[in-house]
Amino acid sequence: MSIANKTLEYWILHILNLEDCARGAGSLLVKLKEQSVNTSEAGVGRALRAMRHSGLLEKAGKQGHRITDAGRSRLAKAEEERELRGFLADIINHPGKLGRTNLLHRLVVRKALEREAVYRATLNATDKELEEIEGVVAAQYEGMKKNEDYTELSASFHRSILRASGIPLLETVYDLIGITSNWQDFFVGTFKLYDTPVNVSHEKIVRAMKARDPEAAAAAMGSHLEDVITNAKKLAGEGN
Repeated sequence: MSIANKTLEYWILHILNLEDCARGAGSLLVKLKEQSVNTSEAGVGRALRAMRHSGLLEKAGKQGHRITDAGRSRLAKAEEERELRGFLADIINHPGKLGRTNLLHRLVVRKALEREAVYRATLNATDKELEEIEGVVAAQYEGMKKNEDYTELSASFHRSILRASGIPLLETVYDLIGITSNWQDFFVGTFKLYDTPVNVSHEKIVRAMKARDPEAAAAAMGSHLEDVITNAKKLAGEGN
């Protein structure tokens, strides 16, 4: 899909999700122009048909099209990708700014990055790599039983998935974000503080990976890292 078509798809999903109502090509065109999206009513109509055939939208009689659950999932992934692109562009344009990047912004980017990593790892990892990742989770359980520090095991779990993705650039970008061992101490500490079972989340991810279900693995990773974001917000006084 071209960048122009991806942009059009994103804004159609964004508008329909935000308003939670059906719209036709004409009214959508007005909203799209407000976002400086350059297209025509015919172009919007073609996009709506294609998105309906893909299951992202559904026809709501004469009212127009409405977003589906599949469309919301596609939108969530697109928004994460936009966050990641924006973060990387900021690094390129302001290389000295990385150390001052807001932690929550880093975590949002990390979530998008690791969702993609586990998706690819589920498809690409060898059986031996999956066994090694499963072994890390088993070691975490043992560490918890003995009340031992399992920070390094948690870091190893995420690193192993990045490597198993078969895309070295993902681990490079992970390092650029600045998720150091000190931050891993912080993340594990928040899970303990808010009684969020990190090992259970890791086990769900591994289960989906072993089933070779990339969508389920990505969803489990997204849920796990959303817990990290929620805990960080609580500590920052931004959560409820």
